[in-house]
Amino acid sequence: MPDNRSKRKYLYGVDLMRLLFIVGVLTIHTSTQFTFKFSIGSAPFLLLSAFHMPMHFTRMGFMFVSGLVLFLNSYRRPMHLLSFWKRRYFWVLIPYFFWNIFYHFLAHYPEKILTSNWWLQYWHLLIHGSGYYMYFLLIMLQLYLLYPLLRLLLKKTEGKHLQVFFYAFAIEILITVFTKFVMPHLSTSNWPYLLQSYGMFVLTYEGYFIAGALAGIHYEAVEKWIVANIKKIFIAALIGIPVIFAYYFYNVNLLHLSYSKAYEVHQPLIVVYAFIIIANIFYVGHLYDQLVISNKHPKFVAFISKAQKIAFGLYLSQTVALTILDLILEQVTTNSAWLWLIWPVATLAVIAFSGLLCWTIYNTPVAHYVIGRPLNQRNKWKSTSHN
Repeated sequence: MPDNRSKRKYLYGVDLMRLLFIVGVLTIHTSTQFTFKFSIGSAPFLLLSAFHMPMHFTRMGFMFVSGLVLFLNSYRRPMHLLSFWKRRYFWVLIPYFFWNIFYHFLAHYPEKILTSNWWLQYWHLLIHGSGYYMYFLLIMLQLYLLYPLLRLLLKKTEGKHLQVFFYAFAIEILITVFTKFVMPHLSTSNWPYLLQSYGMFVLTYEGYFIAGALAGIHYEAVEKWIVANIKKIFIAALIGIPVIFAYYFYNVNLLHLSYSKAYEVHQPLIVVYAFIIIANIFYVGHLYDQLVISNKHPKFVAFISKAQKIAFGLYLSQTVALTILDLILEQVTTNSAWLWLIWPVATLAVIAFSGLLCWTIYNTPVAHYVIGRPLNQRNKWKSTSHN
């Protein structure tokens, strides 16, 4: 396969895809805050819980686009593994250490802090990725570690990548069947942590990472196929949204799952649904790419260009905005009708607040490291890399 990396145009659509997935993640996390302001089992509680289901594509899309960006940038370049690990871990570990200790400090202040027990709890957060939505960074650390093996697999199977995709998709289905229907009946107390807490384990998302990697390697071919079949893909999404919404009530009323287990992200039908929505958002990225090339709506394009640069920061800093929101919601009566009016406004406020915070950090020397970005180069709004 010829090395055409230097000739490849910049794919603005990838930036928009990543931004949309992360904004979606903030949307679903905000809705969770409101869900538990209603009585558990009440109609509003169930409706908001069910709302999580069609929004679950966001996490999976996040994994997909991470694999896409990783292989889009590196697959056809010579692999210098130590240099790769140094760069990737540098930009992930600094935010991982910082935000864990920042949130841990705030969570315990003004109680005793910096004690031996406090540091032990911090260490627990680091090795488990179990607090403040830091699980994604723990998964990224695992992905980078496994990158040479995944790259080797895809190099060895060139010419058979479509089969690789279908195998990965089938395995993803089997993983969710196991975690939903088999694992709850097993004694897992002696299992390794990443197998017990499978949501933190990179291989739980193997289908999305591999699909993203293949999309990065064969971007033009994937884009062409999606554009040619977008009507069918869009119809599938229109059917899928109400089906996946109803799936929550199927889980609760027929399978008698707990309310939280019923909207868990790791379910067989969600795998199919997530890929359908990801394909639709891929098409939105294609449309945006065409918009940029046409030089239309430059202000909108400039806004997206700036916003995508802090997309990772939005994810990292969301707990600040969500904590403030939680303090505000404490003043609102449980089951209040006002919650329905506040919900969409609060969602926009969480996104906007996180965006302003990250933009400030992005433009601040030294501080920019904590959102995983180099210092903003104000005179260069166009990116040169999807990293």
